[in-house]
Amino acid sequence: MIGKGRNIIRRESILGLPVIDGRTGEKLGVVKDLYVKGQSAYLEGLYVTRKGWGSKSIGIPFDDATVGYDAIIAEGVLPVNRPRQTQSGALENLLNKRVVREDGVELGVICDIILNPLTGRIEGLEISESVIGDLISGRRILPYGPYESMDGDILIITMEQAQNITSSNRGIKNIFFNKLE
Repeated sequence: MIGKGRNIIRRESILGLPVIDGRTGEKLGVVKDLYVKGQSAYLEGLYVTRKGWGSKSIGIPFDDATVGYDAIIAEGVLPVNRPRQTQSGALENLLNKRVVREDGVELGVICDIILNPLTGRIEGLEISESVIGDLISGRRILPYGPYESMDGDILIITMEQAQNITSSNRGIKNIFFNKLE
């Protein structure tokens, strides 16, 4: 988890976690991705890939899951084979989109998604400016909200949304200055 006392986690750290049936203790599979409905700020569920013939996938509603550090516990009545939902709601569709302000200034690329594992709320989008920029200043976080303009591989944000971008307080510069204080 990220931050002191804050309940947020990166999408990347959930991928690959085993999903355990809370009633039987059986391993259902591993998390392949997370999905939302439309531009909702809350997770709809988890795509879980099962091992076996044909690598079956199931969708588990987020309300029926408890996210932990090492595993996800699926609770409630789970169908044997719930078909995987369409990829249109997968959060991976947001990754690698260029973030551009409405005045044409490019701010970086979306490299991860920050969410609250307790509520399923998407808190923000992690933006990478460049490898050197990330190393020196760290990545920045754009608070998540419904974005009106998404054109192919470009996410266009308003000037107000751009002003709400915060630093993740990582990077050599931030670590060095925090040590001096």
